[in-house]
Amino acid sequence: MEPAQIVIATCLAVLAGAHSALGEAQILRPLFDAAWTKPGPRWAMERLLRFAWHITSVAWLAMAAAVLGLSLPIAIAGMALVSAAMIFVMLRGHLAWPLFALAGFAGLHLEGLLARPLLGGAVLVAAITCIAVAGLHFYWALGGRWGSSVAIPTMAENAPAFRPPAWLTAAVGVALLVLAGLTSSVFLGGAPYFARWLLTAALALLVLRAVGDGRQVGFSKRDHASAFARWDDRLFTPLVVLLAFGAGAALVAG
Repeated sequence: MEPAQIVIATCLAVLAGAHSALGEAQILRPLFDAAWTKPGPRWAMERLLRFAWHITSVAWLAMAAAVLGLSLPIAIAGMALVSAAMIFVMLRGHLAWPLFALAGFAGLHLEGLLARPLLGGAVLVAAITCIAVAGLHFYWALGGRWGSSVAIPTMAENAPAFRPPAWLTAAVGVALLVLAGLTSSVFLGGAPYFARWLLTAALALLVLRAVGDGRQVGFSKRDHASAFARWDDRLFTPLVVLLAFGAGAALVAG
């Protein structure tokens, strides 16, 4: 290793630490303590600004690692996965975290670091999630009420936007069981070729559901205040993303 590499990496690491520490103390906190005049929810704006500030430090650390000899795809993958984790914790309803996660996993796959056991773990988690959520839908179809009040989008007067009949709720449960079977069979191999096409179509539907309709569901929804919207940000859409990653892992490994 050349001395110049050590100098470059050290400078970048020092800058990263100073940028985050001093920026937090001298810029971000005073800014957030001041009166707020911009439109939009203040808490979300603060978290976005904090993420944007500190991710610059993460990028400099990734550059330092690359200068010291770490593979560039791995350095970028690490930066992307850290970014995904930061946004997931700070602002789970933001579309950026699954995109960062996808970029990170793609970088690891490019370097051959997404071994089959890791992909299998993603498939297993997705399949178990499908079965659990399917069971909840069957519970609702049979008349159960737990959790149902926040499972359907609401209108302005907090009335449900629609009331799905029992057969439709049960059909969603069956579809989730089919998705669990498709994901597992494609990963394990030996599934009919059309199973890959069905799983690809399911993956596309999951992506569309995660992105949303621009109104009530998904990352693009405008309503973030209703009970459904809050749970959609916290749980429903992240679960859809998890299922999408599981389906993608099965397609990659199978």
